[in-house]
This record gives sequence, structure tokens and C-alpha cells, in this order.
Amino acid sequence: MRSLILSAVLAASAGMAMPAMAQDMSPTLLIETGPNDKPNYRRVVFVKYLSGNQVTGNYRADNRTEFQRVNPTTPQALIDDCARGASTSLSEIRAFARDEKKRAKQGRAPETRSFCVKNVSNWEGGNRKTYLDPIFDGMPVSIQGL
Repeated sequence: MRSLILSAVLAASAGMAMPAMAQDMSPTLLIETGPNDKPNYRRVVFVKYLSGNQVTGNYRADNRTEFQRVNPTTPQALIDDCARGASTSLSEIRAFARDEKKRAKQGRAPETRSFCVKNVSNWEGGNRKTYLDPIFDGMPVSIQGL
């Protein structure tokens, strides 16, 4: 259910209709996460929609359901690396989620990481949840969830 809400929020936040993917492929997403500068939140996630090496949508998430459009502040080199380079493997994303759980339990600061998600097949058929849930794991559903 949470990923369904996340999907709807991401699509609605984009303020544009998502193009029909011929083979149900993911958009190119550059996702960054790290320590949150707001009290009561452990981590923040930035989601950037890419078209080539241009950011077409840039959002900040302090929780799993509320996304705010923000000005891009990501270095162009990181955007270029995602646009032209390899995507982050699902095993890397899952390893991050396991490590982040350990860090939280130990009271350590969140790790600053970036992920490049692109060309994932069966995106709407289930892989959106598979790839995004580990990145957002441990974040509150909303501010009321604190």
C-alpha cells in the first residue's frame, strides 16, 4: 500500500502525465539520500527525474508520502554519471537498506548515497515497489506518523 501511495505521489508531484512506457520500463531516476536537516526526521530523499542529462523533475521527501518540488542542487557530474553510466543494481539497493537499518539501530548517522534507477522492466507491474521500498525503508509515512 505504501508503494502505491508513493507511486501516486511521485506521479502527481511531477505535475505531468507519465508517458506510456512501451514495455513498462522505469523512468530514469537519480535518487539521493542522506541525513535530514529537519528535526524529528532521520533521513531525507531527493528524487530527480532525468531526460538525458537534464533534470525534468526534482523532489524532496522527508517521509514516504509528502514530496515537495525543490530547485536542483545536484552536481552536474553526478547527473551525467547516472544518465550515461550504469544503473544501480537491486542487490546494491538492498545492501544499502540492510546497512541503514544497522546504522539506525546503532544510533549512527545515515549514510549519504545516490542511486541511479533506469531501464527496469515491469516497473508498474511490481518493480517500482521492489526498487524504491528499500530506499524509503525506515522513513515515516507522514508527519503525523512521528
